[in-house]
Amino acid sequence: MIYDAHAYLGDNPVWDLYGLPVPLEADAWVEMLDQAGIDGALVAPPGVGAAEDFEPDMDRIARAVDKYPARLFGFCRVKPRQGALAIDVLRRRVTEQGFRALKLNSQDDDYRLDDRRLLDPVLDAAAELGIVVFFHTGDTHYATCTPNMVADIAVDYPDTTFIIGHMGFGGVNGFPGSTEEVVPAMQRAANTVTETAGVFKPQFIQDVIDVVGAERVLMGSNGPYAPIELPRIMIQKHMNRLSAEEKALVTGGNFERIFDLA
Repeated sequence: MIYDAHAYLGDNPVWDLYGLPVPLEADAWVEMLDQAGIDGALVAPPGVGAAEDFEPDMDRIARAVDKYPARLFGFCRVKPRQGALAIDVLRRRVTEQGFRALKLNSQDDDYRLDDRRLLDPVLDAAAELGIVVFFHTGDTHYATCTPNMVADIAVDYPDTTFIIGHMGFGGVNGFPGSTEEVVPAMQRAANTVTETAGVFKPQFIQDVIDVVGAERVLMGSNGPYAPIELPRIMIQKHMNRLSAEEKALVTGGNFERIFDLA
């Protein structure tokens, strides 16, 4: 089985330029998955920034998860500065609508991942719910969301799995970022994994796998901002130092294990 660990579903007008329906909802997403040879995807609301209201798109994701429970899986995306409201939204989306993971991007609410007084109440709730936590890392605001910051959090929540989004998202693809921190951060916090969205440098992905192991890297596409089939093609066809078993882990086996699908 093949799974995409980082994608988006909802209403983003830019997708009209790609020839996609706007809003992009469940049926169109499953059609894309079928065309790309992918079994399922973990999808988040699109957009970024404090002005964004993620609730309408999380409603769309809830309907998608309900309609295609084996194909589409939901990210809950909240703003920690909303305090109790953010926690209430997280609890409702997980317990009532079956969302599988929490997605946090420091740019959504103008914060830093080392602001533990702000983040810990939300992380406490995620730990209590037993869900995976995804942190965006890298890009122009990379100084607020580094892999080392994720590791600092992860060591304090040893029973929670944390995804270091985009592998630090810098250096390897021309964006600012902290890719040099990915391996040391993962070595320090055994409950971290990473994913490949936006990273199209097979050698960098291979270098990470050589140190931390194939069992700690997930395939992510950032779709539909990027074609969702590209990471699968890259890993299956252009990373031939990996064994067939290692390719199967990265393209889906790890996702099945982490999200208890097997």
